[in-house]
Amino acid sequence: MPFSETDISLVRSSALMRGLPASPLFEGPLRDPANHLLAPADTVVIAAGTRAPGLHLVAHGTVEMVVAPADGSEKIVDFARAGGMFAEESLFEAQPVRYTARTLTPAAILRLPESVITDWLAASPEFSRRLIGLLAARTDYLQKDMVTFCTKSATARLVCYLVCQFNETPRTPDGSLSLSITVPRSKLASRLGVSDSHLSRAFRELEDKGLIVKQRNGIYIPDVQALSQYVCPAGCDW
Repeated sequence: MPFSETDISLVRSSALMRGLPASPLFEGPLRDPANHLLAPADTVVIAAGTRAPGLHLVAHGTVEMVVAPADGSEKIVDFARAGGMFAEESLFEAQPVRYTARTLTPAAILRLPESVITDWLAASPEFSRRLIGLLAARTDYLQKDMVTFCTKSATARLVCYLVCQFNETPRTPDGSLSLSITVPRSKLASRLGVSDSHLSRAFRELEDKGLIVKQRNGIYIPDVQALSQYVCPAGCDW
């Protein structure tokens, strides 16, 4: 089933595609039903070991990237949400994808073959700069993520991931923030590299300190700066 106009608009608004001209170069692959995937939850989009799967852009929904160690357990290494992309590290490389990408919710995903990306890079300097910038940002994110996992407590990891994203804390007019948490807590624990019990204790610690307030589908943060300073008293490490 092809994308709706809403799905196409969502892809156009992604960090990779935003502001690019509505030319045949981009519109053809964007509107080609062969590149559209509308998948229910728990659909494997890319299996570990796949070679050259192309670039995947999420129009809406959430995709989890999962690795399976030899003991048969699963570890979530990241999530891709609306506007995000995955499998970008496999572009133009002979190495297979090292994780399985699976829909956590129903999702609309644009799958762009390497040949399309090659054409776009050759024809559009703006697209080339955009893709290189996003790849660099992704590398920086993963490096900070790794250091955070090695050096911070479960509580600090939670705050870094949900609020700071390994950068400056968001600023709002009144300093508060309502945050929707769209993934099950067990999957969030796996992503953060902690047990369910450690994650529950981290949430409870922040609630007891009055730094977060539990809501039906997420949390309310009365003072974002105070929350950040609680886990990083000297300021963000980055």
